[in-house]
Amino acid sequence: MPLIEVNGLTVRFGDRTVLDGVSFAIDKGERFGAIGETGSGKTMSALAIAGLLPDDAQVLGGIVFDNAPLPTVEKEMARLRGRRIGFVFQEPMSALDPLMEVGAQVGEALVLSGRAKDTPAQVRQLLDEVGLEAQHAQRFPHQLSGGQRQRVMIAVALAGEPDLLIADEPTSALDLITQRKVLDLIDRLCASRGMALMFISHDLKAVAALCTRVMVIKDGRVVEMANKLSIFGSPRHDYTKMLIAAGRHRARTLMRSPIGPPLLEVKNLVRRFRQPDISIFEPRPPLFAVNDVSFVLRTGESIALVGPSGSGKTTLARIIAGLDRATKGELVFDHQTYHGTDLPRVFRRDISLVFQDPFGSFNPRLTIGDSVAEPLRLEPPRLPVDIAERIEELVTAVGLSPDMLSRYPHEFSGGQRQRFAIARALITKPRLVVLDEPVSALDVSVRGEVLVMLNRLRADFGLTFLIISHDLEMVRIVADRVMVMDKGKIIETGTPAQLLEAPREKLTQDLVAARLPEVGIVPAS
Repeated sequence: MPLIEVNGLTVRFGDRTVLDGVSFAIDKGERFGAIGETGSGKTMSALAIAGLLPDDAQVLGGIVFDNAPLPTVEKEMARLRGRRIGFVFQEPMSALDPLMEVGAQVGEALVLSGRAKDTPAQVRQLLDEVGLEAQHAQRFPHQLSGGQRQRVMIAVALAGEPDLLIADEPTSALDLITQRKVLDLIDRLCASRGMALMFISHDLKAVAALCTRVMVIKDGRVVEMANKLSIFGSPRHDYTKMLIAAGRHRARTLMRSPIGPPLLEVKNLVRRFRQPDISIFEPRPPLFAVNDVSFVLRTGESIALVGPSGSGKTTLARIIAGLDRATKGELVFDHQTYHGTDLPRVFRRDISLVFQDPFGSFNPRLTIGDSVAEPLRLEPPRLPVDIAERIEELVTAVGLSPDMLSRYPHEFSGGQRQRFAIARALITKPRLVVLDEPVSALDVSVRGEVLVMLNRLRADFGLTFLIISHDLEMVRIVADRVMVMDKGKIIETGTPAQLLEAPREKLTQDLVAARLPEVGIVPAS
């Protein structure tokens, strides 16, 4: 029996149609997945069900929840949303209140849903249910890891004991082990509570592992809907076939660059952070984000750095790029010794960093062309015509058109912004490019294209890569060597084949074991 029925849902903003006659139903206790590229309408359909569409949205069609139309009065809709519909947002750091302890936020959800009885005890029970210790209740969102914040979001969503849980990209920014834990948690909670699930993701393997029926949406329209065995085993629509084929980009044979002499040497690097004391009587020991790390990166080589969230990968990358300073140890780049922020200006043009979030790394008030050109300030002044030629060369190299340069960052898709971020990183003709999760925020259809592009750019421009990632299949494609990092230390090094097929360390074994089965080989439920 349907719990939620969406009938001919159309959503417009002015002249732009974002949903066009979408219809689907989710039965009580069913696991329903929605896949499609960014901007296809997946999240918009979920927001419509939860009554969270923007005020300027023009809505046609109907939504029926448990045989009754959704309330049109916000107060009534909020009550339904709190008690019977739970929503787990994609980015918990933005969804949680930074000024409230997380226990207070879970408690607030209990009060607003009308379920509060013994609030402190209920908060402890909810945190325990999502795998968090009671002590986490006194912490603020910024004091938790990404996986812990996502668990708090799930606890908030569960506070009203909902019949339907909507999870929008709940694992997109998490490492493999944490991803698997969150997926297992959602699976267990749905089974134990008898909840229906609407799971939105661009990770096809996660959808295949968690859902029983899948909707494929493109440009605001449903192009295919069937059980997961049909969708992933014998898709009918060309768009579905394209999505699944894009998820198998690892099988492509990509060009490699010749490996030369050492370019960067990291020697016994340590980065220590002081932690706030619990009290004057209980001082806390310092946190070692990077702890005695040493390795050599050769010219033309591509090294991948993998490990769980909080292992120190990004801190190490920031020190290498000159954005943070080591507490101890040193780095040697092309025979020049430095310690992080003291990287000489003459060498800053030789080391570029591509940030994980392409949208947040661009100034929203600058055109994309001005942003791409910004690193050229590290070089002697150039003629405008020379700058324009250099920008056009790089923008064309990453597969985009120079005609786009007058537009602003918000006017582009995630994949386009990431390509511009890579173009900006290459504008000074660097020798070393550090890439922090370069494809984690991208659609499966775009990931393969970006990875092929990175390998081509590496060969064409003679680049050296240090790539931070939790995607082991991506690592197999782009890396010559892999370093596994945990608690600030490099615990294992080897080729991608060695680490994926015969991991030695327990953490590496856990990372490999956390990989989900490939789509197209889906076990029957």
